[in-house]
Parts: sequence; C-alpha cells; structure tokens
Amino acid sequence: MVLESVYICRHGFRLSWETSVWSSPTGIPRDPPLSAHGVDQAKELARFLKQELGVESAEDARKQGIVLLSSPLYRCVQTATPTAEALGVPIFIEPGIGEWYLPVRRGLHPELATASFLSRFFPLVSTTDPSSPDSAGWTPLLTPPRTGESMRAVHARARTLWTAHLVSALEARGAKKIVLFSHAATCIALVRALAGDLEDLAGAGGGEAGEGWDEEKRRKVRAATCSVSKFVREGRGAGGEGSWKWEWDGRTDFLSRGEERHWDFTYVEEYVEDGLVDGKEVSATKSDNYKNLPTAAPKETRANEAGQRNVQGRL
Repeated sequence: MVLESVYICRHGFRLSWETSVWSSPTGIPRDPPLSAHGVDQAKELARFLKQELGVESAEDARKQGIVLLSSPLYRCVQTATPTAEALGVPIFIEPGIGEWYLPVRRGLHPELATASFLSRFFPLVSTTDPSSPDSAGWTPLLTPPRTGESMRAVHARARTLWTAHLVSALEARGAKKIVLFSHAATCIALVRALAGDLEDLAGAGGGEAGEGWDEEKRRKVRAATCSVSKFVREGRGAGGEGSWKWEWDGRTDFLSRGEERHWDFTYVEEYVEDGLVDGKEVSATKSDNYKNLPTAAPKETRANEAGQRNVQGRL
C-alpha cells in the first residue's frame, strides 16, 4: 500500500490556559487536560474529519486504510478520542510526535506515558502486541530526549521520523490515510518536513541550543488549537519527502470560534529552561510561551465569557 494523504492536527484548548489551578489526570507534570472549550473543539474536529474522509462506518475506515497516531500527552489523546470514536478506529501512541521542550539547564523533562498506561484513561488507545501476526498494535518509532531539544533539533526529529521511519512503518501496515494529533511546535516541524523545507537537515544532529537556526528563513505555518494541515501525495520520493502537495495550512474554518491560540517559534525568547528537579517542577516551561497572553487566560472559554456577560448585565 502507498500512503496517500496526511492530516496534521494540533490538540485543543488546554485547561492550563484557562486557569492556573489544575491537576494532571495522569499525575505526570506538564500534562494538562483540555478545557471544556477544548473538548468542544475536539468534537468539532472529529465531525469535520469524518465528513472530509467520507467515513460511514468502521468498515469504511478499515477499507480506506485510515490510521490515527497521537502524541503520548493527555491533551493530544483527549483530542484524538472523538475522531477515533467517529471513525471506529484505535489510537496508536507515537512518542516521536510528542511535545517540544527546550534544552534543560538542570533536571530532566517528564517521562512520556506509555500506551498501556494511557489506555487506563482512553479505552481506544491500542495496546495490542505489535509482534502478533494479527496485531493492530503499534511499535513506537522515536522518542525525544528528556534533556530537551533546540529548534534545529526538533525539526531534525520531525524530518528523521518522517523520512526514515514513519512512511515505511505506515505503508507496511497498509495505511493510506494518516491523521496525526500533536503539538504546535511538532506540527510546524512536521509540516515543514513534508513540504521539503528541511532538506538542509539531512543527516544533521540537533546541534547546540540556539545554534544554526534562522526561523525567518523557514516556511510560515499556522498552528492554532485543533487546526488541520493537509498533504496529498503527488509522487514517490525518498522517504516521501518532496513528493507531497500542501493543500491546507492550519485550517480552522470548521471550528465555531475559528482560529484560536496560534503559536509559532518566534514566540520563544529563551534557549534553555528548567526540567524537573528530583521529579518536581521548579519553574514554568518557556517553550510554549505566548506573546501578549498570560499563562492563565480565564476569558478565553465560552463558559467564562458567558459568565462575564451575566455579571456585566447586573452592573
């Protein structure tokens, strides 16, 4: 089978953007769930993808060779779940499309959850042994270092995952259409890999923090919450690179509130950050900063906006 199309989706609105008081369902630091608004976005995304893919049943999805891959972080699997339910397919966990963290100056970034662990929270996460002849399971292909990555390194990770591992693994299992659920930085890096914008990283390592990377010279990519970028195959290339037509750039017109929380690499102003020290958070991450937006933004959900209108109506 030949992979025909790729949908790259960012997760929905995070609870940690709505309030500074939240707890991780998994107990893993830096692993917030979606807010209520984010759950709504994920449902809208699922309806859109089901219509786009023309799926009426799980059998349709199987015949079309549709495969869903998610980052191991809770918010991504939570975003993927309505789509998996709508299509009748499992969710495979791939660490290679996990979150981007800056290189650590001390400590380590959190260890990623396994598929087996995540299946306690999400029944559609596949934990089938991939070595079984009849397996529908998935063998993780690449794991980001807990010591973090430079901007150059996260792009090299995306390119390596795509050209050296992902296409061949998907085609070996008969996949024709793939839907990825990831994070802003990783989505941008994956889009650039498919668009042939990372050819200069062939055989490259991560390099030192901040070294050898000029963001202004790279393709601009939209990466809002629950946005979708789409690629369709135009021809066979080495590992699929350079043979993909970029049809959508962070599409959000199917969301009732449109584009929200776009992020890009120009928002990052530091080259290092703290990891966990003795398993505990010592400072907030710097890799997901937003310009002109507070860490907690309570006015950015429908419920809080409605509450604010009610308060104003009583004044």
